[in-house]
Formats: sequence, C-alpha cells, structure tokens
Amino acid sequence: MKKRGFTLIELLVVIAIIAILAAILFPVFSRAREKARQTACLSNMKQVANALMMYVQDWDETFPFITACPNVEQDKPNTTPQSQLHPYIKNAQVWECPSATTRRTRPYQRGSFAFDGGWYYPLDFLGVNITIGCNEVLMPNLDCQWRGRPNRMAQLPAPAETVAFVDAPMFSGCGGARVIFANGCCGGLCCPSDPNRFRSWSRNTRHSGGDNIVFADGHVKWMNAMEIANKCGYLFSATKNDWRVGKTWFEIRGLTAVP
Repeated sequence: MKKRGFTLIELLVVIAIIAILAAILFPVFSRAREKARQTACLSNMKQVANALMMYVQDWDETFPFITACPNVEQDKPNTTPQSQLHPYIKNAQVWECPSATTRRTRPYQRGSFAFDGGWYYPLDFLGVNITIGCNEVLMPNLDCQWRGRPNRMAQLPAPAETVAFVDAPMFSGCGGARVIFANGCCGGLCCPSDPNRFRSWSRNTRHSGGDNIVFADGHVKWMNAMEIANKCGYLFSATKNDWRVGKTWFEIRGLTAVP
C-alpha cells in the first residue's frame, strides 16, 4: 500500500487559512483584552469616586487640594488628592490604570513618607505608577503658604459636569496634554504643536479612543477623547464662569481645530 501525505499546495492552503483566521481574530482578542482593562479601570475609578464623596462629607463639603508641604508634625504626607483619599481607599494600586503606558518616576522612600518629584505620599504608594490624575482647577495648588482655599461643593454650579479625576498622569488640565494624550504625554511641553498631529489622538488615549472620568458629584463614565477636547473648557472649570468655559482644547492650546 502507498502512503499518501499532504501535498505542498494543501499545506500552503491550510497555512493561508490559519493566517487569515488569525488576522481576523487577533484584533477581536485585543479589543476584548482592552475592554477588560477598561472595566478594571472603571472599577478603580468607582472606588475613587466613593472615597471622594466620603472625604467631601467628612470635611464639610470641601474638596481635596494640592500642597507641596507635608504635615510633618502630625506625620501626614497628604500633599496631593490621591494621598488625601488614601484613608478611605486603603489601596494605592487603585491609582494605577492597567492600560497606562506612560511611566512616571515611581515614589521612593524618604523618611517616613513616599516621595515623588516634590510630592509626598503614605508609604503604601512606594513603587506605584500614579496614572489617574486630579483636576487641578477643582483641586488647586495652595502652596505651602495656603494661598487660596479649597473648593466647596456649594461653589460648583454643575458638579455632575465637572471633572474630578480622569485617566492622566497624576494631575490633569484642559490646557495640557495630560488627558487627551494620557498615554502619550505627561505634561503640556510634549503636547503636539501641529494641530494635524491631533489626528493620532486615538493611539494615545487609554481606553478605545477615550478615557474614564470621575465627576465631582461621584458618578463615573467613559468619554470619547474628541468629545472631551470639544468640551474641555467647560468640563475642567469648577465655577463655570472662568476663561476656560466655552473653549475647546484646540482654542486653549492656540491651535486650529481638526475637523
């Protein structure tokens, strides 16, 4: 009896079919993995939202703030909103988005605190890549001299339309590149100077062309990056009556909008 095997043509046809199936299925699997990461990030954001609401209630409807100086006498390193919410979350990993590709200098130990570029955190933050940023307009930097006061819930005319935390490196603001380009830039200096480069925004967002947002009233949702860009002046304004309101990301950056 003659033994009959596969011919070269048959093998090539099978390989071609497998390659076609792989080309079809791999993007599907990739989208499924990203959807799972988006859901995990959204779950983290909900923990942040719950912690924010508890903080606001405990501090007489006052929002967190930024300051460069820790309270050394009371051994409290709470210089950022992330560290101020830590007693309510008790898990620093919540601030690390699983889809983040930007890398900050991870906090290292300095005395009894974790330290990162001028900001102090509890020791639980050691080695954590903080990739969920606070809205610097809602939670302003009061410096060490406490210039100004933290914002209060009663001052916000539209808390349900005001960004509190968003996919971005540590801090976030409409005028910079830290929201729309959450995975591309850590600050405004690396923001594209050519408006045509904004066409690549989808590659630098965290989750399928958009980002997760915690709003000041405690609800959380995903928004498309172009929608954020067109509304960012309004979304990131706390009082809704400053110079940002009505301006798009392009206008604040001094760029021509991309159709």
